[in-house]
Amino acid sequence: MFKSKTKYTWEGWESTGRESWVFGVEHPRNLMGAHAKLIDKELNESEKIEHCIYAPCISSTITPFGLKSEKYSWGVCVTDKRFVISQNRHLKGIEPDVVSIDFQDILYCNIGSALLLSWFSITYIQDGKIEKLNILFSSNGKHHFAKAVRAYKKYCCPLDTDNFVLDASTPGTFIHKVTDSIHRNYLKTLMSSGEKCILTFSCQYILEKAVGRKFLFGRKQNACLFGKATVLFTDKSLLIARNSLDFSIGNNIDIQLISLEKVKSIFVREENINNQMIHKLRVNFISNDTLYIPLFSIDEKIRIFLENISGLLETTKKGRY
Repeated sequence: MFKSKTKYTWEGWESTGRESWVFGVEHPRNLMGAHAKLIDKELNESEKIEHCIYAPCISSTITPFGLKSEKYSWGVCVTDKRFVISQNRHLKGIEPDVVSIDFQDILYCNIGSALLLSWFSITYIQDGKIEKLNILFSSNGKHHFAKAVRAYKKYCCPLDTDNFVLDASTPGTFIHKVTDSIHRNYLKTLMSSGEKCILTFSCQYILEKAVGRKFLFGRKQNACLFGKATVLFTDKSLLIARNSLDFSIGNNIDIQLISLEKVKSIFVREENINNQMIHKLRVNFISNDTLYIPLFSIDEKIRIFLENISGLLETTKKGRY
């Protein structure tokens, strides 16, 4: 059996950051370029390594959902406590660096794809401010990043489903209830071991507001632009799958994942826009930050569940904090 003479598998290999593949490894020493040493030196001996990923630079710098990033190659390491992520511009005068994001500081993640482009984003708290780290990569590696999400969710504390009025089921017996086949196929790759599904429903997601022209008297008014969405509640997370406005390049999908252990309360607020009743989910985090999620075409059963979710969250978290 071959035994490397050096600690780092790719040591001596001059990485351009433009390799043609994304790959996953068990330890950061097997990552390519500067990423191996950067991440390896950052880790503590007490940490358990779950998954590591190398992703080279790609030409895209923006996604159909507005997430932007410079052209970096990436090293990603998921442990039992945090994400350790290194980035390299591969330009003279710009040194590669590394970022550590503790699980407890993460507000939510986004993961998605549009044909050959995929992305993974983490929104987190650092020094009291909200920061966002966006990783753009080739879609041939999206299963590696889905595995990283599952590793993170494995360490998210579940809610006590005995307090829910709805039955909780394993993903295997529940996921068929997601009616959109594209959303269903992507969502099931993000389910962690032991996670239980509680409720799913289809609706529309308000992507943005545009200024339209009202022909009567030539007045302008705001108009809402809608995209298809699927909401999935589990005992660990709230997931929202949505399509973008640009359908010309195929099936664009972005999934926002919010760990429920970071959520203090969820409220439903109704707002009338151009004679359309919009439901806005107000997600209040334990960190006192707030996220608004605008939804449309929610039926009465779903509205009642969403109104009661805050009480269920409070009941299951008694004694935890």
